[in-house]
Amino acid sequence: MKTLYKHLSPARRIGLFFLSVILFGSTVLSLPVMQASSSQATYLDHLFTTVSMVCVTGLSTQPVANTYNTLGQVICMILMQVGGLGVLSFLGLFYIDVNKRFNYNDRTTLQESLNRDEALDFKVFLKAVFAFTFLFETIGMMLLSLRFVPMLGWGKGLFTSVFLAISAFCNAGFDNLGANSLQNYTSDPLINLTIAGLIITGGIGFSIWFDLLTQVKNRRNLKHLRFHTKVVLSFTLTILILGTLLSFLTEMNNPETIGRLGFGQKLLASFFQTVSMRTAGFATFDYTKAQPITLLIYVVQMMMGGAPGGTAGGIKITTLLVMVFFVKGQILGLPHTNFKKRTIHPDVVQKALAIFSVFIATFVASLLLLALLEPKINLLYLIFEAMSALATVGVSANLTSRLSQASLILVMGLMFVGRIGPITIITGLNRRKPSKKQMLQYAKADLFVG
Repeated sequence: MKTLYKHLSPARRIGLFFLSVILFGSTVLSLPVMQASSSQATYLDHLFTTVSMVCVTGLSTQPVANTYNTLGQVICMILMQVGGLGVLSFLGLFYIDVNKRFNYNDRTTLQESLNRDEALDFKVFLKAVFAFTFLFETIGMMLLSLRFVPMLGWGKGLFTSVFLAISAFCNAGFDNLGANSLQNYTSDPLINLTIAGLIITGGIGFSIWFDLLTQVKNRRNLKHLRFHTKVVLSFTLTILILGTLLSFLTEMNNPETIGRLGFGQKLLASFFQTVSMRTAGFATFDYTKAQPITLLIYVVQMMMGGAPGGTAGGIKITTLLVMVFFVKGQILGLPHTNFKKRTIHPDVVQKALAIFSVFIATFVASLLLLALLEPKINLLYLIFEAMSALATVGVSANLTSRLSQASLILVMGLMFVGRIGPITIITGLNRRKPSKKQMLQYAKADLFVG
């Protein structure tokens, strides 16, 4: 078995680890000792919840608060933490603690799971991942406890704060407050800004924080940040501002969502939805009451996702950026894909095209199948649900619990593919090496497009 494992590609190892955790987690959560007295969940519900937690999505068929007792919710936190950081990160930390040396395959698998190419200081980077995670989650827990401890008491208030802090930083989108998520706290700035801050810090990527920490240690200014870091931070800020304005403009007069709130509260709610749509899954108002144009804007935001190497999903904002400037270059007839006086390597452009194409193809195929399985459900809600699952966002127009078993299995598959990555799945399933015939370069094809 160990020999077989060594011969697995990094893509297959990643998939195998996540599958193993999902099967183990669903079995544990289905035990009677984990159930609340009000639980009505079947094994399929436990399996769906586990997939959603390990894939840090947030979709669920049964509310956590009504399904699992305290012990069960502790297991839920562990699953979200493991899913957010990646199973392989925990194994890597174990290797470091017991002073085992990384072989080439182990290092390759870990780097691929964290979207990190550099091999230098990898152990330092891996330790920094856990340090940043627990630091931000602790700060988030302390801030949230300022609201929940006076409201729920010390024990339940602290437990709820820890649960929400882990869920938010890991972009998991689960809460233990009940069926309404955060809809009772639409205008609460402390809860909204704390959870939004956790979502952003977890979603921009661990390499960003590692780079920032390195510059601080070396007493350098921000000009010395890596190009990737500068791009991610500036593009993230741009998306947040534009998304907030668009959400505000489309919903400002809708009394069913934010129309009855004050100006500042409308901006706060719009900002929170924009942050949440980038793979977090929390909601402060009912999406079935939102305007159709708003839901379509949210679908685009879900597709964008966060940054590579973090807890977010989607195609990743850097992939979208490469696509935009590649198309711009093609329109202008430029020989290279340039951005901010830098030329993006053709291999990066090709990878971005592959990721985008496979992601869209997966989404369209799954949407067609979902529409076939659920012909009576509003197509816009199905689009919203399918993108939410594939981009590991976790928001829903109150649809998940109404889906058939076949549709739930399809959604679980989307969450798994979205967390692992469509390209990783295809690479892992493809055993064949290109044949010599496939590697040949033939005469140029006389073919016109466009």
